[in-house]
Amino acid sequence: MAEKKKILVMVASPKNERSGTLIPTKAFVQGLEENGDYETEYLFIDRLNIKPCRGCLSCWGRPDGSCFIKDDDIPMVREKLINSDIVIWSFPLFLFSIPGQMKVLMDRIVGMVHPYMGQKLKDGANALNSHLHGLQFQKEGQKIILLSSCAWMDIDVVYEPIRKQFDIILGHEGYTLIACPQMRALDHRGGPRRLNMLREKYRKGGEELAKTGSLSQEAIDLMQKPIFSDDAYVTLVTEFVTHMFDRPDNF
Repeated sequence: MAEKKKILVMVASPKNERSGTLIPTKAFVQGLEENGDYETEYLFIDRLNIKPCRGCLSCWGRPDGSCFIKDDDIPMVREKLINSDIVIWSFPLFLFSIPGQMKVLMDRIVGMVHPYMGQKLKDGANALNSHLHGLQFQKEGQKIILLSSCAWMDIDVVYEPIRKQFDIILGHEGYTLIACPQMRALDHRGGPRRLNMLREKYRKGGEELAKTGSLSQEAIDLMQKPIFSDDAYVTLVTEFVTHMFDRPDNF
C-alpha cells in the first residue's frame, strides 16, 4: 500500500483552534483529503516551546542546517517541515506582516534556506523567480502555501509586504499565497450562508490542487474574491469594531 501524502498545517494564530483563518484553511484541507490520499497534522505554533534565535548563524555552517539549541520543539518542527508533501502556513495578517509567533519560528529555521554569500536579485526576464536564499532542505515536489486572512478589503495593498518578504526568501514560484479578505467581520457577522459560501470556494481550491498538483490563477482569484461589497463591508466592520467588547470570545 502506498504511503499517504502528508499535509502539515502550521497554525500561527494566537487564538489556536478559535482562529478565524482556520475556517478557510480547514475547507481547503477538506478539498485535498476528499480528492487524494492525504493525512493531515495541525501544529499550533502558539503552544510550541520555541526559544528565540541567538543570531549566531552557526546553522549555516552545519551540513544539516540544524540549530545549536536542542532543548525545545524546533528539531521536531524542522523534521515535519522537511518531510511533508504540502505545508500550509495558516495565519492572520497582523499589521501587514506575519504574527510574532510565526516570526520567532522562522528565525529559528533559517538554516533550512541557503546561506547568503553575496548573491543578488536578478533583473529583467529572470527576475520573476529570483531570490536570495531558497530552501536547501525540502521534500521533492513539496508545495508551500501561505493561507492568510485579514480584516482589510484591498488585498493587493495589504499583502504587498508579505509577498516581498517571501519572494526574496523563496522566489515567486517557491510558494503560493492565498489571501482571504474581510475575514474578521465575516466570522462574527457574516452568518451561516456566507460562511458556507466561503468554505465551498476553498474546498474547491483544495480539490483542484489534489487533482492537478497545482492551483490555477482562476482558482486563487475565486478564493480571494470578497464575499461582501465594499459598502456592505464598511457597515459590518464598523459595527464589529463598535461592539467589539460585547463579545467575550474576541479575547
